[in-house]
Amino acid sequence: MVTNKDSLQFVLDAAVERYDERVSVPFAASPALRVIPRDTFYAHVFPLGEGLGIDTCTGTANQIAQAWKRALDLSTNLPPERQIELLGHPDHPADMSLRWLMQHELNHFAIGHFRITGSAGLLEAGDPTGFGIASQDNAPPELPVESFLAEDEEHWLSYCLELQADQDATEIFLGAYSAENWKLFRYYATSVLMVILIIEREERGKETSRTHPFAETRLFMLLAYLTELPFIPAYKRAEHEGLDYVPEEYLPTDSEVSGYRAAVVEPVFASSQILAEAVGLKDFWEALGGSDAFFADIEVVLSQGHQPPDHFRTKGAKQWAELKPTNDKILRALGF
Repeated sequence: MVTNKDSLQFVLDAAVERYDERVSVPFAASPALRVIPRDTFYAHVFPLGEGLGIDTCTGTANQIAQAWKRALDLSTNLPPERQIELLGHPDHPADMSLRWLMQHELNHFAIGHFRITGSAGLLEAGDPTGFGIASQDNAPPELPVESFLAEDEEHWLSYCLELQADQDATEIFLGAYSAENWKLFRYYATSVLMVILIIEREERGKETSRTHPFAETRLFMLLAYLTELPFIPAYKRAEHEGLDYVPEEYLPTDSEVSGYRAAVVEPVFASSQILAEAVGLKDFWEALGGSDAFFADIEVVLSQGHQPPDHFRTKGAKQWAELKPTNDKILRALGF
């Protein structure tokens, strides 16, 4: 269980190291970590000089560890085929969940989100009041939101920044596709999902408005990416060769795709029921809309791209479709 400054610093250092390895460019700053000895689930990333600061509480690590213990206790009482399958020691997934959370925070900086948010930074969970914020810079943001979003789109800003950090952090965390790494992809994706669900629980308990998309939406994006992962090497190869199509021989076989989905994608989706119960979201599974509709919506996105919200059947897909146009505007403003 990670509970002290040294242990949390080790997790953050591991996230920076993974960023350097996956992106092949050193992370552009040295993050300054402050660990607050309180039981609260709290994480805040903010500009600090030319770099970034990350505030978190010991409760963040403790609550992730406790949620994993409850999830594994629930899992052991299920038939073997429905249990969560881990890799390594039972305490390890809590560390992996924390590493993805730190990766998520790093990517807020790497994407350039502070150019929009300014000194306010971005809050994953908790209330910064009373903790004190290390950054006292009140300079206006480089990219005022009104310069690239219409007034009726501005309320989606924080949702989109979170989805962007999710996507980049997950790509870095999982790494490139390999048929030898199916179990690793499943394990990593399940570790990501635990953090998403805890943040959802914290969001539901806030008196103020939400700052994150629904967990159903974040799971939809996670599983859409997982579903597409085996095809990405073929897409990249065709692009590298200047082709405007993907030759069939570059693509994985039908048997590889079906085996991958059975070994990776479907178990991650199924684990969401156990993890949601472990963190106290007893209605989450029903809100997903059922596996058939959920995966049908993913197929629509992967085969047809963005469609209006009413073309989808499930809560997560509908919110993703609603956010996508605004998200694209934000990415263009950031130079992507």
